[in-house]
Amino acid sequence: MRIIFLDNSTDFTATSINLKALDSIQKILINFSIELSKKKHKVIIYNNIREEKYEQGVYWKNISNCKKDSSDILIIFQDTELLKYNVNAKLKFFLLHNKPDNSFNKNVLINLLKNKFCLLYTNYYLINELPDNYKYIPKLLFKIGVSENFTKLNIVNSSPANVFTTTHPIKGIDWLIDLWLEYIHLQIPWAQLHIYSRTLLPTVHSDKIKIKNIKLKLELNKNSGILVKKPLSEKEFISQLNQYKLYLCPTLGNDFHSLGVLESQASGIPVIARESQAIYDYIYNTETGYIINDKQRFATKIIQVLNNNKLFLTLRNNSKLNNYVLSWHDVVTEFERKINENTFYR
Repeated sequence: MRIIFLDNSTDFTATSINLKALDSIQKILINFSIELSKKKHKVIIYNNIREEKYEQGVYWKNISNCKKDSSDILIIFQDTELLKYNVNAKLKFFLLHNKPDNSFNKNVLINLLKNKFCLLYTNYYLINELPDNYKYIPKLLFKIGVSENFTKLNIVNSSPANVFTTTHPIKGIDWLIDLWLEYIHLQIPWAQLHIYSRTLLPTVHSDKIKIKNIKLKLELNKNSGILVKKPLSEKEFISQLNQYKLYLCPTLGNDFHSLGVLESQASGIPVIARESQAIYDYIYNTETGYIINDKQRFATKIIQVLNNNKLFLTLRNNSKLNNYVLSWHDVVTEFERKINENTFYR
């Protein structure tokens, strides 16, 4: 089949994944498209690339040229502005991975209905966030996969008392910093919390009051074991994972970094997360990690895992066996099966 993707993010191609830090939706696009090409599909990605390229079985082209093209399948990634291109295709999908914004209005609904789009959604909660009228749009669950680079990782260094998070600063980092200062640093002062965030780097300016307050608190508590690190390319990031015993997900609600949770589990890193409907689709409470809302209990579990190597090893082994973690091969195989059945429009 000929499959076209439309994406409106910055200039990137398949090789970018090991050259710079990418958003989760960009990583999903890269891995999904490459796996489709391995199954002998012709895959074309239109985004904001400057020069056309052919990498890892995928054609990368500038989005300004997409109107002239046609395909068996069209998949638009998240951005409702891309609906204006109106690419000719037998099957049309709009992939929803992040929480819907205000652009999902009546006009977008009419466009999706008129052009017979089906919504591909990566988690059930995303559908609940849409306006009620969107119930008339056909929908298909699309479970995201994890790169084999994470599943192949064998973490053997269990000595450091380090934890990390990739949560966006406005999605619970302030709560996590307070927890660390109130409980963790006082009981195990040698432990470190690594926050991978470009926004919180000292050299990056932000006008948001919340970000400024977080930066000020970090500055006032320099010796608390909290370190802000720049986001890394996948290859660089994987090389750092053997120093961590836990991935922390402080987001309150369903709009959390689900790919980060899955990649951690695939690597054998247990997860401690605040409760939401969606988190239960990614980790097994008390088996591959913990789901806790109470700040003190959240901190207690961090301390237990960092101090108890037997507990860590049990959680690590269970995490590697987590059947919520899917390979991209399995994801594409399931997608092909659903396409062949073609029951989602009925």
